[in-house]
Amino acid sequence: EIDKQLEDHGITPLSYAEASNNQSTATDLAYLIEEEKLAHDVYQAMYDKWGSRVFSKIKESETSHGNMVLAIMDSRGLEDPRTDEFGKFVNQDLQKLYDNLITQGNQSAKDAFKVGVVIEETDVTDLNKALINIDPKDSDIKTLLESLIYASENHLRAFKRQLS
Repeated sequence: EIDKQLEDHGITPLSYAEASNNQSTATDLAYLIEEEKLAHDVYQAMYDKWGSRVFSKIKESETSHGNMVLAIMDSRGLEDPRTDEFGKFVNQDLQKLYDNLITQGNQSAKDAFKVGVVIEETDVTDLNKALINIDPKDSDIKTLLESLIYASENHLRAFKRQLS
């Protein structure tokens, strides 16, 4: 299933031998996979609270993005930093962001949609930063990041539509 998702996005994970194996790339991937978990967990919490379908649909998408990042990490022998615990993050900046977003999103459905906007805008910024820093050798990650940016821009439009 994950191979099909990667294939659908034109991504063939490089082997460890083919990849740059940059420490900064490994750090970026570890951050991005936790960021996908953050989006998923926030959207699940907002769906549970407000029941809006936009959260359940986009949450599924975040799961598949996390799986795609994981496949790239696996191909390089990188460890998945994520915890299985809902709403818990290894990266403390992401933990703080999660806690703040949940507090904001629990105030009203409109605030929940604003949280979606914040998450997707943050994702796009972080993905673009990672894209700029990518080693040209890591063509699989470049394609993955471009695909994730495209998806985040779609999610951003969906949340903005909810607010208008």
